Amino acid sequence: MNDNRVYYLKYRPQKISELDLTAVRESLEKVLKSKKVPHALLFTGPRGTGKTSAARIFAKAINCQTKRRTYEPCNRCGICQAITDGSAIDLLEIDAASTRGIDDIRDLRDKIKLAPAECKYKVYIIDEVHMLTKEAFNALLKTLEEPPEHAIFILCTTVPEKLPDTIVSRCLRMNFKKASTDEVLRSLKRVVQGEKLKVEKGVLEEIAQSADGSFRDAQKILDQMAMVKKKIGLKETKELLGRIEATAPGKLLQLLADRSLKSALLEIDRIVSLGADLSQYCQDILDRLRLGLLSKAGLTEISSPEEVAKFSVPELTDLIRLFSQAANDLKTNPIPQLPLELAVVEWLGEEKSKEPEKSEKKEVKENPPATAGRTSQQDSTLFKEIKKRWQEVLAGVRPLNHSVEALLRATRPVEIQNGVLVLEVFYEFHKERLETDKCRLVVEEVASEVINKPLKLRCILGQREKVSSEEKSEPDAIEMAEEIFGTRSN
Repeated sequence: MNDNRVYYLKYRPQKISELDLTAVRESLEKVLKSKKVPHALLFTGPRGTGKTSAARIFAKAINCQTKRRTYEPCNRCGICQAITDGSAIDLLEIDAASTRGIDDIRDLRDKIKLAPAECKYKVYIIDEVHMLTKEAFNALLKTLEEPPEHAIFILCTTVPEKLPDTIVSRCLRMNFKKASTDEVLRSLKRVVQGEKLKVEKGVLEEIAQSADGSFRDAQKILDQMAMVKKKIGLKETKELLGRIEATAPGKLLQLLADRSLKSALLEIDRIVSLGADLSQYCQDILDRLRLGLLSKAGLTEISSPEEVAKFSVPELTDLIRLFSQAANDLKTNPIPQLPLELAVVEWLGEEKSKEPEKSEKKEVKENPPATAGRTSQQDSTLFKEIKKRWQEVLAGVRPLNHSVEALLRATRPVEIQNGVLVLEVFYEFHKERLETDKCRLVVEEVASEVINKPLKLRCILGQREKVSSEEKSEPDAIEMAEEIFGTRSN
């Protein structure tokens, strides 16, 4: 039977000796040789460094049915094979990002008292454990304080600083550092040998250097190259890596450092047009900002990326907060890039250069709202009606397009002239979104239904300081974004 899985799954380490991080491999060997199995382990380190793979190997090693002197799992007995193929009922893998509440942990705590069905130990691997709520951590702590003899916890996280000290203190901690180029090469050579790939000299070194210490990323690049042809050339590899580099976040961070709002928004559009994975792009931004913050904090062994060095510590903190929120919002927003754009606008909203301000004023001057004298009596009546019932328009738009409703909250109706509803918009990128056919037609349809008259839509760019005191009670663009995407506290 052919195994057509992607390389990073197909060539996952299955034995201690196959783990490519030397320090982790040696540490696990010592623990298993000691025959003193800790009831809780904490694996910390960047993504793609083998934390969950190591956790599964450890689960096999302590439950292997083959009587032997070595600490390695045999990978032949029923238990080893069940853990390898994911069918072992005594190995429970929990994603804390989706199972993070106190009720979930209480349920786990109740079931953990039951003896294992087949294995010697019941093993719980909790991935992204930092995502648990405070109450869930408290419930987990009680279990870690008095665990049953048959229960083993392996907690995995990329951000150990978010874990309570009480949890960390009860675990045997192992740090999974970014892999060195030699360690990544080791993992790539295992794939090349297994797949019988023909690779030109220098190809693996190029991939290893570009993978930023991630085994998974390196193997994904090799997998992508091998899809084209079995003979992988150095020239083609450099071309692919060049395309990957084109979606790196360094340019956006540089534009944020230069306080260039328009260019930063255009850079996001460019990234989207290249078909980049925006979740990964946002993660890469956060990785660079974190390195910059740690470097500023005096950790001299960590070098700050060049484009991040210009930011102060408070600025880095603000950017990490904004892009962390954007990373969460990307999963559910119907306009994929909108959370990134909102993060940029919020951070640079008060930092616009004088030139854009002048151009905005000029546009408002060139497109002044019509005076009452030029508005027909019918238009005037319709405008009073639409203004009075504006909340109905927002409510009508919401089920049709949640994001359009969010954008409308950062606008205000100015007038109706010749059957055209004029909206004043305070941000250029909001105006551009509302003027797309997809968004414009939704607003026109709902507004027409509310006042029972056909309306068209036109947007003009205005200035936030001109909003009347009566309208200042409405949420501004940033408050709107926070409300819609769940960052405001009630």
